[in-house]
Amino acid sequence: MNVFSACAKALILLLPAFVQAEETVAVAAPTLQTDPMGSAGKVAAFLVLILALIFGLAWLVNKTRAGHMTGNGKQLQMLAVLPLGTKEKIAIIQAGDQQLVIGITPQQITTLSVLDTPISVEQNSPASFSEILKMAAKR
Repeated sequence: MNVFSACAKALILLLPAFVQAEETVAVAAPTLQTDPMGSAGKVAAFLVLILALIFGLAWLVNKTRAGHMTGNGKQLQMLAVLPLGTKEKIAIIQAGDQQLVIGITPQQITTLSVLDTPISVEQNSPASFSEILKMAAKR
């Protein structure tokens, strides 16, 4: 007798025991009923969590990238901008200790003048969101 036939005979002898054990477990186990509103609440909570994560990461990238673009050394600053058209403008920039008047177009940037006497430009801080909201509410 080979091993395969011995295992097959043992399986045939033990099969009724497996079936009976399976039936008692199936009868004893309570039926689980799912609550559709409970699962909808979980989906909504995960959606809010994912959206908060996306907005949080976008805010973090915006804050870290803004610090790199403005320059910590303040060697190059844009002091004033005057729009001339939809895509053309004149700007005064501070480069080190020199002030330059430049013309900006979609094709090129041209130095128009180097100022002999520096112009003192008042640095206005950008309005915060709460200030903009207050001004809009007054209208």
